[in-house]
Amino acid sequence: MLGALALLAGVLASGLTAGRAEAAVVTGRVANTAGGCLENANNVAAVNNPLWLNNCGTNAGQQWSRWADGTLRVQNLCADTAGGATASGTRVVLAACSTATSQRWNFYVAGYVQNQKSGLCLAPLANRIAAKVVMTIVACANVAAHKWTVPGLSSTPTTTTPPPTTTTPPRTTTTAPPPTTTTPPRTTTTVPPPTTTTTTTSLPGQTRQVWDANFTGAGFGNFDDTPWNNVGASAPVIVSSPVTSGAKAARFTMPGGGTRTEIVPTTASFTEGQDRYFRFSFYLPAGFPTQVTSWQLLTQWKNDGTGSPPLELTVGNGNLNLSGGYGHPAGPRTFSKVLAPATTGQRIDLVVHVFFSRDASKGVVDVWRNGTQVLAGFKPPGGTLYPTNTASTASLSSYWKMGLYRDSAITQTAQYTIESAKIGNTYAQVAS
Repeated sequence: MLGALALLAGVLASGLTAGRAEAAVVTGRVANTAGGCLENANNVAAVNNPLWLNNCGTNAGQQWSRWADGTLRVQNLCADTAGGATASGTRVVLAACSTATSQRWNFYVAGYVQNQKSGLCLAPLANRIAAKVVMTIVACANVAAHKWTVPGLSSTPTTTTPPPTTTTPPRTTTTAPPPTTTTPPRTTTTVPPPTTTTTTTSLPGQTRQVWDANFTGAGFGNFDDTPWNNVGASAPVIVSSPVTSGAKAARFTMPGGGTRTEIVPTTASFTEGQDRYFRFSFYLPAGFPTQVTSWQLLTQWKNDGTGSPPLELTVGNGNLNLSGGYGHPAGPRTFSKVLAPATTGQRIDLVVHVFFSRDASKGVVDVWRNGTQVLAGFKPPGGTLYPTNTASTASLSSYWKMGLYRDSAITQTAQYTIESAKIGNTYAQVAS
């Protein structure tokens, strides 16, 4: 049983000298035995930034260090459960390092990484092995998705608190055979390479994908915690829908001079060759600034990294517009297609179909407004994904964002509600 497994953390901690003036930091990847590596999402060194599984690489967000106090650190922050929560399914995020037991992890020889506060194990959401699947804590199980290889132990800095004197064996949903011997701790500072992953192996994309915002039943529970997506504006709030009796909606408010208030669905990113349908239903009240002449986004299919996205939905010059391509690595591949008037005072239901590809001859977008197709077979000049660089045959992934993102030069206040948002594999899955 898992309780019989030797704890590396406790054994390693006993051989350390207290009060060492300098820390010997060992960094390396935390690799999942089923594939992929633990990553600080988008390498953003910010409190509450989510952790996810991604293709193994050498970026800063994958350079982890493991400490004798049980912390797992990257970019000067610690892996923690969101809000210090202990429930199964709680997301794992970054936090300022502290003495909180929710930041302490037990590292088992068998590969389990167990949260000391909850007794649950680190695992990708629903045990999915795919790029950019968020990290959670769940009941420990003898499955590959719950097992990791980790860097060697870093020596304790003088400000680090001592590890707890006792540890709780992880709860498990299956029985793992006990080892016949206890594996000795690693004593070198050489980071062993992951045994089952390489930098040249990409994680599989999701072949099927279904997601629903469900504001009425879940509030913002189906979205990532991304506080950095509020710049010059407050975070959105859940309100009663202005158009659907008994339903809830997400209300976004942008004051004049503000830039961003957006949310990100908790779902995998979109990669080369994936075919997806998106429902985006919203309500623009009277007074919404539809006539602005600068950029004002309601939603975007954002490339991984900085820069303008391949695809975005904007409101301006009195219209709803599909545009994008300005941030293409080879130089702007801009386009703008008018979809329909930006009507206020009524709900607008859009369905957007995207075949994701870096190849401009393959990437396709179709759009329906209130059940009527308004754009068919459009191929953006830069594709629907960006290449990693001008010479690469690989593509960046994209992810979905929604809310308000606009030019800070716009002085009018804007407020609107998102009524519904869905992802599916067919039109029928998202149309109702």
